[in-house]
Amino acid sequence: MNMILKLAPLATALVLAACASNPPQEDKTRELANDGYSSLNSELAGQNAVAQTEKVETQTTEPEIEISKAVFKTNPTVLVTPAMTGRMAGSIDVVRQNPLAKTAMEVINSYLSSRDYNVVGLESQAQLNEVVQLQTEIAGNDEDLAYIAGLSVGADISITFAGSIQEGFVVMDLNASEASTGNLLASESVRLKDEGEGQRVLVQKVVQQAIVKLENRIRDRLAADLELGVRYKVVAHIADGFTEDQSEEISNIVSGSVRKKFNKMQVVSMTNNTYDLLVYADPNAYDDAQMVYSVFVESLEGLAKVRKQNISKKLIIMEIK
Repeated sequence: MNMILKLAPLATALVLAACASNPPQEDKTRELANDGYSSLNSELAGQNAVAQTEKVETQTTEPEIEISKAVFKTNPTVLVTPAMTGRMAGSIDVVRQNPLAKTAMEVINSYLSSRDYNVVGLESQAQLNEVVQLQTEIAGNDEDLAYIAGLSVGADISITFAGSIQEGFVVMDLNASEASTGNLLASESVRLKDEGEGQRVLVQKVVQQAIVKLENRIRDRLAADLELGVRYKVVAHIADGFTEDQSEEISNIVSGSVRKKFNKMQVVSMTNNTYDLLVYADPNAYDDAQMVYSVFVESLEGLAKVRKQNISKKLIIMEIK
């Protein structure tokens, strides 16, 4: 093919030269040149036709992924980070220092943005400090809790990614979790053979396949959840000093009158010392976490004092005393 492409200009030059230097009576020379040029054109056309046919056949043999058509009532917010243990600040360092990790994150964020998600990142020092503080308060020095980071920036879902090279294949693992509970929603792993096209290109391809499959698996479920309203996680620490009757009354108010203020309230756990709740609030009635917090303050007024310990976009930590 390359040889033919190099010869074509030469044939053209021969035709032009013949027309310019030979008198009109030398038809035989022109005829030979024209025949050669026509032959080359026919051969090139045949090669192009074969190439186009092969291209179509290749495209039709690629497996198609059926994309979920579920529509969100409110656009969900997503946080994407490398999968790591330890402080979330370490995850950001990975992205800043590793070009391939940065490429993976950019591909994921770009795809999710095109699918109506609000994508956020932990890039500013203020956000990092907030996450570290929250992680210390809630989990101490436990393993990395990506959902705490997600909640601090108002995410509905947290996605972590990890890549590796195994026996000539590039492997990409993605995990999606509920930001409000840390519960795993879906996992996806894709591997592609390294055909020498370059690591960056290969990472882009494998990540693109993985995120399409992952998002397709979780979209229907997430869309159904968001129909209930904006979800907030509420953690209430109950101080000592309440009588048994007072503790019971507080519990009844939270389970009864407070619940009625929201579209739905799910009790993750409720003990004498701690309430762990998921609250689904109508976005038309409650603009943010502060307004949700105010419902608890007003409902328990006269019985107990409610003091906020930390309020981020979708995480409310408070003390009842």
